[in-house]
Amino acid sequence: MEFRLVYEGPLLAQGAKAAHKWEIRRALHPQLERLWKEKPLEAVAPRLLDATSQRSADSIVVERDGLRFAPLVTHRLNLYAEISVLLMRQQQHGALFTEGGDIDNRLKTLLDALRLPRGPNEARGNGGRDDDPPLFFCLLEDDALITKASVETAQLLRPAPPDFVLAIVGVHVKKTMLTPANMSL
Repeated sequence: MEFRLVYEGPLLAQGAKAAHKWEIRRALHPQLERLWKEKPLEAVAPRLLDATSQRSADSIVVERDGLRFAPLVTHRLNLYAEISVLLMRQQQHGALFTEGGDIDNRLKTLLDALRLPRGPNEARGNGGRDDDPPLFFCLLEDDALITKASVETAQLLRPAPPDFVLAIVGVHVKKTMLTPANMSL
């Protein structure tokens, strides 16, 4: 399965706080939620997203920090992801170290936001909001499920703050082995 996610907003580098990663998760959630309503996921969504009944042995839903999450790429489904990122930013082509932050740390912030939050350091804390959905869609159970990542930068030719990016994240979901749970994906 292949698709693209789009993030438009600030992308902070070194020392990005949990609240910033939550804002990125919130921005990507509606796209992933829609993905689950389209083929091929719509056919398996009732089974994989059901964490309440006896027959939910295949459920991918996990709870963290008082929220229920539905990561698409999980160990349970024997899936992994290859990711390519087009990162459009204010800096000129070839500028790696800038006032907006260096590429590797900005990419790390983005990858952290694609996965489930880990531990108390990434809790919502004061960043929790009443409008957070009852089921939060995210891409990855764990960023260790990324087996390949590439990044390309380009200059964003419109006015924006130095830390602003337009990121187009290409995702290619693959199987480590074919199972009844992931057969239709």
